[in-house]
Amino acid sequence: MQLARLWPRSYVQSKDLSVYENLPTKFLESILLALRRGGFLDSKVGSGGGYRLSRSPREVSVGEIIRRLEGRLTVKEPAPRAETSPGEVAVHLLNERLTDATDRVLDAMTLEELMEQVSKLATAQQMYYI
Repeated sequence: MQLARLWPRSYVQSKDLSVYENLPTKFLESILLALRRGGFLDSKVGSGGGYRLSRSPREVSVGEIIRRLEGRLTVKEPAPRAETSPGEVAVHLLNERLTDATDRVLDAMTLEELMEQVSKLATAQQMYYI
C-alpha cells in the first residue's frame, strides 16, 4: 500500500517499508524480490534508491499481486472420481464456485481502489462521537 501511495514520485527503501508496515526486513525483502521479478516493481541502487511500482496503482489488480506471491487462491480439489459420493461432488462444485468468485473479486479490485478503501476506513475510525 505504501508503494501505491507514493507512486510514481519516489523510491522507498526496504528498511523504511519494513518499519512503516511493521514487517521483518528479511521477510519484506523476499516479497519485494518476488514482485520485482514479476515485473511489478522497479528498483534503483544508491542514494534515493529503493523500490517503486513499475505501473500505476490503477493498472495493477490485487489478484495479480496475490497470484505472484501466493499462487492462485484455490479451494479446488482434484476432480471427483467415478466412485465419489454425491456429497463429495457437491463439495467439489461449491469449492469451484468459491475459487472462481475469489478470482473475480481480486481481479476486479486495483491497488488504487484498495488504497482508497483503506483510506476511507482509516478516516471513519478517526471520527469522534459525542
